[in-house]
Amino acid sequence: MGKQVEKYDLLISCPGDVEEYVNLLKEKIDNFNRLYGRNNNIYIESRYWRDDSFSESGGKPQELLNSQIVDDADFAVAVFWTRFGTPTENYGSGVEEEVERMLNNGKQIFLYFMDKPISPSSLNFKDYSKIKKFRERYKNCGIYKVADSEEKLAKIFREDLEKYFIKKNKRNFIGNL
Repeated sequence: MGKQVEKYDLLISCPGDVEEYVNLLKEKIDNFNRLYGRNNNIYIESRYWRDDSFSESGGKPQELLNSQIVDDADFAVAVFWTRFGTPTENYGSGVEEEVERMLNNGKQIFLYFMDKPISPSSLNFKDYSKIKKFRERYKNCGIYKVADSEEKLAKIFREDLEKYFIKKNKRNFIGNL
């Protein structure tokens, strides 16, 4: 008879300028599953719109995406750098809508802002001002962290994931922190 494994769906939400980090996040999820999940009967499956959604008609794009992968996610990770993302009907971007939906539904969100250098000629100041405003909204809530490199993002996401599950499964979590 097999073990009872708790499966969690983790939504990865980010605008296009940080898509390069999606594989990094997935790698950290895979490492978690291998190093901690296996010993604790936990499995995290990543959900990312490019991989897990499908073309569907009959609604607005973000609403369809919400019904396909956002609303069923158990928790989420969102990363911003210089782009805020594509506006939706009700929000400044799809990522903002996904973050707000998760928070409004009482779900855990790991929210990160990249603070690494960029050429000023590459920066869209209007988009970046939206990020700053969004970040300011949550400044005193303690729900986000800042990373100045890919390595730092990987480290804080791994640590946050481990700490989250240690707290969630205090009774018998096995791991090497």
